[in-house]
Amino acid sequence: MGYTVILPTLNEKGHIIELIKNIQNIFFEIGQDYEIIVVDDNSTDGTIDSVKKIIKDNNNIQLYVRKDLKKNLADSINLGIKKSKFEHVIWMDADFQHPPDHIKFLYNNREKFDVIIFSRFIKDSVRYFDKDRSKKEINENQSIFFNKICKLILYKDLTDYTSGFICIKKKIFENYNLQGYYGDYFINLIVHCKLNNYTITELPFKERERYSGISKTNVYSPKYMIMCCNYFLSLVKNYLKKIFKIY
Repeated sequence: MGYTVILPTLNEKGHIIELIKNIQNIFFEIGQDYEIIVVDDNSTDGTIDSVKKIIKDNNNIQLYVRKDLKKNLADSINLGIKKSKFEHVIWMDADFQHPPDHIKFLYNNREKFDVIIFSRFIKDSVRYFDKDRSKKEINENQSIFFNKICKLILYKDLTDYTSGFICIKKKIFENYNLQGYYGDYFINLIVHCKLNNYTITELPFKERERYSGISKTNVYSPKYMIMCCNYFLSLVKNYLKKIFKIY
């Protein structure tokens, strides 16, 4: 028993240490064994040095830096899973939009489900821009629309196909690696779990505004267009997997 928390990072110096301390406090409160694995995509802002300093006084924190490799969120998480030692694996954004205190809610559901997803789109969830629409990032409309299509075409009992805030049993990765680049890896994972009859539930959460820094999603860049194409290709591919039960 125990939890591995994977934090994929890229230039998170402004908040990574506070996030780690918050996570440590949560596990101290619920009295559970844990480890925190930071997988960094070769940050240039001092994130790596900041984490190295805190590791000196904490034997349950690990740091892996992916030097000279193509930046890839799914690959970073795969590395964290490979290095993990506990049954329950959590990964979340490192910018505080995924509030660490919600880890407490996972504890009560850990034995009931193989996969627990924090969804932005179910009852009682709160978005960071609900009270101030001026804070809404430009890519949110596309995200909301895409997740509605996924729900319509794939599985109607799930709402957030690009969540990125999850607790999942490590056994699922005995014969499976995350596949994709950014949010598309999460769609692939959900369909894999559904086809293999793993139990899945969604929990609401109160999404927070980014603690510091800016979004790494630039909607005006060619990379964003490529990402959108990957999303829809993944949707089509997974729809066919669902129809023909391709495991």
